[in-house]
Amino acid sequence: MSKNFKKNLLFSSPFFEFENVNLASKLHQHINTLNIDGIESNVANQVKHNLSESKFDFFNSEVDVIKETRTFLASCLKDILNNLYNTDDDYKIAFTDSWYHIGTKNSSHDLHAHINCSWCGIFYIQSGELDKGGHTFFCNPIFSNFLDIGTVHHNDTEHIVIPKNGKLVFFPSYLKHFQSIYEGNEQRVVVAFNCSILEKY
Repeated sequence: MSKNFKKNLLFSSPFFEFENVNLASKLHQHINTLNIDGIESNVANQVKHNLSESKFDFFNSEVDVIKETRTFLASCLKDILNNLYNTDDDYKIAFTDSWYHIGTKNSSHDLHAHINCSWCGIFYIQSGELDKGGHTFFCNPIFSNFLDIGTVHHNDTEHIVIPKNGKLVFFPSYLKHFQSIYEGNEQRVVVAFNCSILEKY
């Protein structure tokens, strides 16, 4: 006997990927001109291992490559919002925090989430040696306190992003994530940022 029912898929998490190899290369050149000493941000030092991290004002500069980066990232986030809401609007976007970090051999970043923002991004500038780890793991925000055959529909515990030069990911700020141990000798460089939406036009 057939039954009529209504199906709703609740609480999905949007996750977007872009690519801009040329901009990543220019950012890498710019970062190479800067000096960095340890965890300059002085934020959550205990979860960062064998990493050097800039202060959280990386995008505050008015050098050309930073202005180009802000413009590109803002355009990506506008596309994301218009895709999610099926609109064609413009948005005023604030980069509340922005930084880069450089990982050396055996670097890692423990589980964390970002605060005081709605969207976050990771831009992989130099991915390092791809067979040496350093992947980004995003954790499923839906927690199940019981597992059996009836819960296999939400048993995916993580989404893994393999770094690639020029890859850019956007994700909602509530998604917890971590960087696995990177065992390569080549430096691993990423730019990260937090965004908030100030206004819609």
